[in-house]
Amino acid sequence: MPGRLVLVLAAVLALALAFGPLCFAQAADNGNRGFLFDESSTVSGSGDVSIKGSFNDYAVASKGWMKGSGSIRLESLRNMNKTGLKVGLTQKSDLVFGGGQLKNRKKMELPLFQKGIGATVSERFNLSHVDKNESSFIRSRGGNSNFMVFDTALAFEGLWDIKNTRGFSINMNKSEELYKGSFQAQKKIQLDDSSV
Repeated sequence: MPGRLVLVLAAVLALALAFGPLCFAQAADNGNRGFLFDESSTVSGSGDVSIKGSFNDYAVASKGWMKGSGSIRLESLRNMNKTGLKVGLTQKSDLVFGGGQLKNRKKMELPLFQKGIGATVSERFNLSHVDKNESSFIRSRGGNSNFMVFDTALAFEGLWDIKNTRGFSINMNKSEELYKGSFQAQKKIQLDDSSV
C-alpha cells in the first residue's frame, strides 16, 4: 500500500510539472482579461467602530479609515471592475452616527489625470453626530480618459474638511473647505479630462 501511494504521488507530481507552464499561461491570460470585486455590508449597533480599506491600481486608488465609539448605522457598497487598461471604482455609503465621537480620513486618487499630473479628492472629519449619504466613482481608460466624481449630502456636528487637488507642488490647483460646528452641506466634485 505505501508503494502504491508513492506511485500515485509521483504521477501527480509528473502531471503538475508537465502541465504547470500551461496552467501558468492560462492564469496570466485570465489576469489580462481583468477582474471584478464587489462587496456590500450593513452594520447597525453601538460600541467601538474601526473600519479600514484601500484599493490600489496604477490608474485609480482609494484608501481610508473610520474609527470611534458610539451608535452607528452604516450601509456600504464597494465595486472595482478592471478589463485591460480600463478600471473603474464605485463606492456608496449611507451613514448615521451619534452618541460618541467618530473620526475618518479618506483619499481618492487618479494618478493618470491630464497625462499624469494627477488629481485627488480627500476628506476628513471628527464628528459627534452625522447623517451622511455619499457616492464616488473613479474611472480610467488610459492617459487621456480619466474621470472622478465625489457626491455627498450630510448634516453634522463637529469638524468636516474636504479638499481637491490637481497637479504637483509647483503647478498645483487646490480647493479646500473646512467647517467646524453644526452644518448641513451638499458637495459635488467632478474631474474629467476626456474632453480635453
